[in-house]
Amino acid sequence: IVLAHAEALLRSHPEGSVDYVQADVRDSAAIVERASKSLDFSKPVALSLIALLHFVGDGNRVGDGNSAAGEAGAHEIVSGLVDLLAPGSYLVLSHVTADFQPEKAEQVGSLYQSGTASLHPRPRAEFVRFFDGLEFVEPGIVSEGEWHPELGEAVPGEENVVKAGYSAVARKP
Repeated sequence: IVLAHAEALLRSHPEGSVDYVQADVRDSAAIVERASKSLDFSKPVALSLIALLHFVGDGNRVGDGNSAAGEAGAHEIVSGLVDLLAPGSYLVLSHVTADFQPEKAEQVGSLYQSGTASLHPRPRAEFVRFFDGLEFVEPGIVSEGEWHPELGEAVPGEENVVKAGYSAVARKP
């Protein structure tokens, strides 16, 4: 699904540069190598990690493209990627949490465990850590539906949507 949307973006926005890299987020070397073919990392870029890091635990294997290169968790992965970005770049992130509905988060986590992935909901304090050293863009950390609601029209039934995660955008000074 993500690839299909990315391909549409790549075709529909000639006025700007958009790139999509299909790689394992735990392999930052591969990400940078592939993205550097179309992005200039000496200039500001946006790193978008939407609905991804809750599938990455704390202490996953990191590949160097060929073999395991060490242990790193979600926070270390993000920190390493942000370190590679030029000043003025942005980190865009959303992440599942159990803060709003712990029982529901546990049920969903169990469903993932019985399948092919594991879910790692993180509390607000751990979400904030992804942005260490960065400057939040208004409105800061919010649940997904609270990100600038004034920019869109109300959707019928929207008031009944269950809060399941945090979202934020921050700038690298």
